Amino acid sequence: MFALFGRGEVSPGSVALFGWGDLLEFRRDTFVTLPDADVLAAAVARVAKVFGGMTARVDETGCGQCFDAGEVALLRTPDVPVPADLARRVAQKHPSHWDDQPAIIRRVLPELVVILAEGAGERESDLMARGLAAAGWPQWPRQQAQAVAGFLDAWWTRTLRTQSPPTLASEVFESCVTAGSSVTPWLARWEMEKGPIARQHLAESVHWWREELDSGDSPFSWWWGAEAEGRAAWQEVRLWLAGQGR
Repeated sequence: MFALFGRGEVSPGSVALFGWGDLLEFRRDTFVTLPDADVLAAAVARVAKVFGGMTARVDETGCGQCFDAGEVALLRTPDVPVPADLARRVAQKHPSHWDDQPAIIRRVLPELVVILAEGAGERESDLMARGLAAAGWPQWPRQQAQAVAGFLDAWWTRTLRTQSPPTLASEVFESCVTAGSSVTPWLARWEMEKGPIARQHLAESVHWWREELDSGDSPFSWWWGAEAEGRAAWQEVRLWLAGQGR
């Protein structure tokens, strides 16, 4: 299991994990002069540039019950747009549906980030985020990991600064947590946002999570990893919320 914001411990043959400090530096250097909406658009465009032309493995067969031969053939073909419905289903399916799930996720990422940014549909984005987590993106080459982290941060930041975002702030938060297997960076971003819109989203999210806050059950339904880790992550959120005077 990887952790998005670890200390950089590396298993043999892997690359260093992408860290929160890397994201802050990347975002400052890349997006510092852009308005919020343009930051998200630039992050989406960066994903398209970095992952454009990538394909599934030439011998990828996929799950024949969930994807037909034409769909799998399209995923093996470079530089052909993937229909939004196919990208959505690819990301939502359990990784065991694929011979090489990380390659599949890289193939559909340009379309996937557009779906997420524009609004995935009620309670769907965190399931798609599970596919991203399962692909182990922080262990991808640095440019690829930067593009994913930059998109997630831009999506979350834009949500916190938008009165009526396409997706509820609570769901975007859960999705970013699921994608990164950590709550820490997303809470840190929320902490930095002092405006009334971010506070409004905080109050609305507390209301949305009221049952989980009372019971202690985690709302991270699609956490990729040990169940105990998901519970510990939710406990971190509860402690943070207590400090916000909820």
